[in-house]
Amino acid sequence: GCTASAKHRGLCWKHGGSTLCTVGGCTRGAKSRGLCWSHGGGTKCSVADCQKTTISKGLCWTHGGGKRCAFEGCKRPASQSKHNCCAKHQPKRPKISTK
Repeated sequence: GCTASAKHRGLCWKHGGSTLCTVGGCTRGAKSRGLCWSHGGGTKCSVADCQKTTISKGLCWTHGGGKRCAFEGCKRPASQSKHNCCAKHQPKRPKISTK
């Protein structure tokens, strides 16, 4: 059976439990208020008058939400899967020979 948690109508998102964005023609999942992230769904940044969607800690990217690259002087977005670096500075994987 499915191990994902149910979100809507007793189903997980993989099995039809999510709701779609209410903007005409959009096929993305709604985050909040019937809208996907691209159309303004999700939690708004906690900084006054900012209408951007939060990434982490209640803040949008501009106001300090999200991880930054660990490479000194780089301010690009980073992810844990890239060892806390951006795509440009992530450690290179060793090439595996197919011979």
